[in-house]
Amino acid sequence: MSDHTQIADLRMRVAKLERAVAFFEQHLGVKFEDAQRSDVSPEVLALVRSGDKMGAIKGHRMLTGAGLKEAMELIETLE
Repeated sequence: MSDHTQIADLRMRVAKLERAVAFFEQHLGVKFEDAQRSDVSPEVLALVRSGDKMGAIKGHRMLTGAGLKEAMELIETLE
């Protein structure tokens, strides 16, 4: 099996898994959250989960010294 064929096969398998996760999220009414994020404090994650995006950005900046753009981009990945 060539490298290109293996990559195409892996892409198809990942897409299938992503569709399955989306199906289960929708039908079970849950959202998968990656608990392995060590770069985000539990407080900031709690703000994101509660819908307080601006508070999460402010909190992350205060805790880490991150710039506004960096903090906004990070919080967007957590929504």
